[in-house]
Amino acid sequence: MQLVVVDAGRYATKVRNAKGRFSFLSKVSKAHNRHRENLPNDIQIRYQGKDFFIGQLAEREGFSATLMTQSKVHEHTLLEVLVSCFLAEVPSGEEILLVTAVPIELYDSERERSGIRRLLEGKHEVLVNGVYRVINIAKVVISLECAVAYQTSREMGTIRLVDPGARTTNYATYKDGIYIGRESGTILHGWDTIRDADPDLMADIIVGEVAKTWNTSDVVKVIGGKAEDLVEPLKLRGFYRTMAPTDAQFATVDGLWEIGRRLMSNARGL
Repeated sequence: MQLVVVDAGRYATKVRNAKGRFSFLSKVSKAHNRHRENLPNDIQIRYQGKDFFIGQLAEREGFSATLMTQSKVHEHTLLEVLVSCFLAEVPSGEEILLVTAVPIELYDSERERSGIRRLLEGKHEVLVNGVYRVINIAKVVISLECAVAYQTSREMGTIRLVDPGARTTNYATYKDGIYIGRESGTILHGWDTIRDADPDLMADIIVGEVAKTWNTSDVVKVIGGKAEDLVEPLKLRGFYRTMAPTDAQFATVDGLWEIGRRLMSNARGL
């Protein structure tokens, strides 16, 4: 069994396996047969008799859509995960342990978690850029977006995490290694859901929510693709111990990797 972890974000899909990390735009479009340029990293997938452009190709040549629904139980999620497993070069038919995440606000929804498992688990026949492969997802493990990033360092004390995404902003708290649910949650605003969003406006929205339970002396780690942009605005609003970890864009996927690695080790009795 091979371990593949996927953070299917609204803007970009981040992936990690034993060979490393990569990402592609979370764009999906119905494919067309008109003449087009074939560029490196273009992705076209055929699944269940339908053809789709994925990522940069969908953005360039298709009528691409970014999944902005609350739930991730959607065909777009499935296609992004199948492409992720294909690009991870898992041999055809080999079993995959897939670890992924949902927003904190949705984690307690059994309907969401079971829906994602039904969507993803099983054998899927795909043709990606003309190459046939069976993607065999034997088991899906689901964790919490943002909060799972803590697993990469597991520091003691009070650690706050903020992950502003395209649709929502997740925030999470750990105290001496214990997740504190009452000081964690999801803000229903993100970079792409607010008109004229900029770091200052996003910082105002974040502080307006988290300051209800967080202290300005707490360590705050901002993760995600635009993490660095928010460090100074959050410091200016009083959270002077704000920082962005190295490779902040991959923080969630790295945390998912730690969970998957431990599961694989336990299964092997190591």
